[in-house]
Amino acid sequence: MSKNISFLDAVDRFKNHLLVERGYSELTIKEYNHDLFLFLDFLKDKYNFKEDFPVKQIEKHQVIEFLGNIIIVQENSAATRNRKLYSLRSFFKYLVRNELLDSSPAASIQASKTEQRAEPIYLKMNEAKKYIKSIEKSDSSYKLRDLAIVKLFLYGGLRVSELVNLDLPDIDFDDESIKFYGKGNKERYVPLHNDVIESILDYLPLRDNIDIKDPKDEEALFLSNQGRRISVRTIQKFVKKYAKSAGLRQASKITPHKLRHTFATSLYHQTKDLKVLQDLLGHASISTTQIYTHTDARQKKNAIDKMEDF
Repeated sequence: MSKNISFLDAVDRFKNHLLVERGYSELTIKEYNHDLFLFLDFLKDKYNFKEDFPVKQIEKHQVIEFLGNIIIVQENSAATRNRKLYSLRSFFKYLVRNELLDSSPAASIQASKTEQRAEPIYLKMNEAKKYIKSIEKSDSSYKLRDLAIVKLFLYGGLRVSELVNLDLPDIDFDDESIKFYGKGNKERYVPLHNDVIESILDYLPLRDNIDIKDPKDEEALFLSNQGRRISVRTIQKFVKKYAKSAGLRQASKITPHKLRHTFATSLYHQTKDLKVLQDLLGHASISTTQIYTHTDARQKKNAIDKMEDF
């Protein structure tokens, strides 16, 4: 028998479950929280639900209408709808499993079909070099920091959420590596290219001169110009800024995740070792890593040119 728990109480318990039991990062939990409160706003606007309504009051048709609203009214993609559906499914599944709800109103709702991309967006080698040059030529007083961050993406394939949480003790300069806890609270070991080591060492004197505002940020590797641990948003903004100044194709689509794609694509093309790549990227399943086995247009043309004449 389910308990008469309110929606807000259920959300608090679910977030605590994600943090303590699942070991999710604060950024991931924030995304779940955003989706759930978007759903709450919809229920309040469309069905006049009160702030403290019981979660068992939610019905399947309301979830379907919310997901339809995401696409039709807010003009979001099918992929965005699926992301919201996944958040709601996880939320209700947790409540059912813990006997806080009898059944999930989202369990039988199907995901939308999404357009399949042939390969992830990534920078070609000449584009990556132009990108690095655009940072080196920048007049930003924080270009040494930005260069170290970008090289960690390009040579190490870190997630942006992992990078912002790096602390000084995570770097082993003797071993030339970093060790940290990544997605799912799993320990990750990533060897560092010499170019990354040099860039971090170039940045550290700049970091030492920053007035750190909060004691909890004392060990943060990368700091903002306000003296706080650098934020995901700050990195997203300057990554796009340098892509535009470098004159890259699809500059508006270049994100930290695309730089991670660049690392993965480059490493796979050089080594063809999917297991090592899976390990370095921190993927739980090798099927996720397999998107990097694509071939680019030049490789395809070279293969055709090498064929014998018939």
